[in-house]
Amino acid sequence: MINETLNLIYNEIKSLNLKEIVHLNEALNEICTKDIIAIKDLPCFDNSALDGYAFNHKNAGKTLKIKGVIYAGDKKEFYLKDDECYKIMTGAIMPKGADTVLRIEDANVKNDVLSLPNEIKKFDGYRLKGEEVTKGKILIKKGEVITPRKIMLLASQGISEVEIYKKPKIALFSSGDELKEPWQKADEYEIYNANASGIEALLKNNGFKSKYLGIIKDEPLTIKESFEKCFKEFDFVITSGGASAGDKDYMDEILKDFGFKEIFDHVNIKPGRPTKCFIKDEKIVFVLAGNPTAAYLLAFLLVIPTLKKLINQNNDFFEISKTKFSGNLKLKSGRINAILGIYDNFCFKVIDDNKFGSGTIFPLAKATHLYLSDLDKKELKDGEIIEILKLD
Repeated sequence: MINETLNLIYNEIKSLNLKEIVHLNEALNEICTKDIIAIKDLPCFDNSALDGYAFNHKNAGKTLKIKGVIYAGDKKEFYLKDDECYKIMTGAIMPKGADTVLRIEDANVKNDVLSLPNEIKKFDGYRLKGEEVTKGKILIKKGEVITPRKIMLLASQGISEVEIYKKPKIALFSSGDELKEPWQKADEYEIYNANASGIEALLKNNGFKSKYLGIIKDEPLTIKESFEKCFKEFDFVITSGGASAGDKDYMDEILKDFGFKEIFDHVNIKPGRPTKCFIKDEKIVFVLAGNPTAAYLLAFLLVIPTLKKLINQNNDFFEISKTKFSGNLKLKSGRINAILGIYDNFCFKVIDDNKFGSGTIFPLAKATHLYLSDLDKKELKDGEIIEILKLD
């Protein structure tokens, strides 16, 4: 069911396809827009892998005259005669005629003469041109995430700029007359706004920056003005509250007045049913439930995958594990049941006997994983093999 809902979104959205060229040191965790090809061999010349003596292996067991020293950075070509060797530094060009390097710690040298051991492996310490990467090979594929290791690889090729998918500009706000910000003082009848902080952190944890615009009061004109400002600056808007059918839930009407198309008006899941998604051209709006657990879970299940799809990220959106269920639990069929639990010692156990509501937060904070039931699922039995999603 969640995949079906995601497909509804995917079928409607077109990738923003916004691209930009950034310096390599700004490319971490960004997504490649195209294959990046090696522009030179790696190594780009035959070289020594260690400090030692370069010689021809056929001379193993003999004594050789040390002709000189080759340093890393020397660019001229060096040549060996049959009775010669070169002292060589790590990374230096191998002399012509040499195919092996004896480690400097293992060398027996006296009066500029090297005595070679009888037993030494041919090609030791010899790094061949192109043995790691050859020119024209794909280094990073389109859609791959640029990791620290891949940045090192690109730098080794002299690639200092890369083209990436530009991430959408995300606005985040909450709706509700009863809300106070965590830094404000709330009386016993007011509620602290937990949703914005949790969703903002979830976005950041998945590589997306957002701008928090505050709490919008449940007044049509205020909501309309807030959306109007958002659409001038942002591509992607997330709000929590105002998604249900209450007397002060004006989001649907206002967004439709702006010309937005409703992709879906609810998700058949508990918690999180009153979740909506709207689209107009390249702008997307998610209206999440006001209850914190419902808002967070649907942001995790729908918002994050949508954002990753928009930037053409091609890896799996969820970390899924197969495990045993511990305990016995009755479920209400006809809907997706979102079950919070802890995955430990290859077992998944529900928190507080699954007695939590969409407005609770502590069970969500304790959970490590999430189980989503099929629509016709009526119970979970002890030892049953299930699939769970890692949260965050």
